[in-house]
Amino acid sequence: MINLSKRLKDLSELCTDCDVLLDIGCDHALIPISLLEKNLISLAVASDINRGPINAAMKNAREAGVFDRMRFIAADGLKGIDMAGPDFEEKKSLLLISGMGGPLIEKIMTEGKDKAVKIGSFVFSPHSKVSGFRRFLGKSGFSIRDEKLTFDDGKYYFLISCKNGPDMCKSELDYELGPFFFRDKYDEKRNYLLHRLAVFDGLVRNDAIKGEKRDLLEKKRILYEKAVDLYEMQ
Repeated sequence: MINLSKRLKDLSELCTDCDVLLDIGCDHALIPISLLEKNLISLAVASDINRGPINAAMKNAREAGVFDRMRFIAADGLKGIDMAGPDFEEKKSLLLISGMGGPLIEKIMTEGKDKAVKIGSFVFSPHSKVSGFRRFLGKSGFSIRDEKLTFDDGKYYFLISCKNGPDMCKSELDYELGPFFFRDKYDEKRNYLLHRLAVFDGLVRNDAIKGEKRDLLEKKRILYEKAVDLYEMQ
């Protein structure tokens, strides 16, 4: 059985409500292989712009005994996906894009939007510019339905589940932390808020940072101070 890191395990738990999983930028395709091993999906498409990850994914699929239930595509983003093909007929599909920065995921989704909207269900894990990525989702007709914050190997990751629909973020705090951040409480959330508050507090105290940049950092510090208070009140 495939052994998943905590981040990949948490991601995989958001990818079970589908028949076909499309893993774009698949790396070693550990998530789709794991889901196929557990028979939680019927088919997986592993796609990557580089041939190396595709070869690694194929090797892993053979070793796991799920090769015949996978498709492997070397292509840029969604460009190699044929949504009119038989693999997608009358099947519920989900698109997974993780392990890259928010701007690159935005580029993939923008260039492949005609295909993406036909898929309709998405899981994203942007590793940078997360608040800007949430704004992009809202402006582009993608509606956040669930989020999870996970901590793995010394880093925090936001895992975002979406469908086609309206922007669910209504405030600056929603774009910063996600529209459902205060719905439930667990250690990663509190630790993340305290960590971010400490970061911005330290930056504001740095006398070398001045002008507009300092003002922006102070706004962020105040935002996280508010978030900590809200979290503790729940």
